[in-house]
Amino acid sequence: MSSISYTLAPKVNPQDLQGPRKYYANKAPQGEVDVRSLARRISRESMLGIIETTAVIEGLLQAVPELLAEGKSVQLGEFGSFRLTLSSEGADSPETFNSSNIIGANLIFRAGKEFRDRLSNVKYSRAANQS
Repeated sequence: MSSISYTLAPKVNPQDLQGPRKYYANKAPQGEVDVRSLARRISRESMLGIIETTAVIEGLLQAVPELLAEGKSVQLGEFGSFRLTLSSEGADSPETFNSSNIIGANLIFRAGKEFRDRLSNVKYSRAANQS
């Protein structure tokens, strides 16, 4: 079973700055996985070699941003979907709004059901360096 380590951090209630702090969980760093390691893991579960798997991942990393930049949403089945939303400054009327009011785009990822289900079984354990 997978396990995510956490640490605790005291935080103040923004609505009661003088009130007691409460402790909340923060995910502890547990390492990173690069493209080669991801490809190696996927290749163990498929009929593709590491080179072919790496090529597919690299292709995905090229194609998804290009499609998003074309204004499309990208549906990847049970993995999930990617889409962009816009952040903009308000205008007094539609006539006074132009593209300079747009501050930028926000990337939204929505995990698919199977993806979410697999993460729902994760166990949590306090990091060893915290009491």
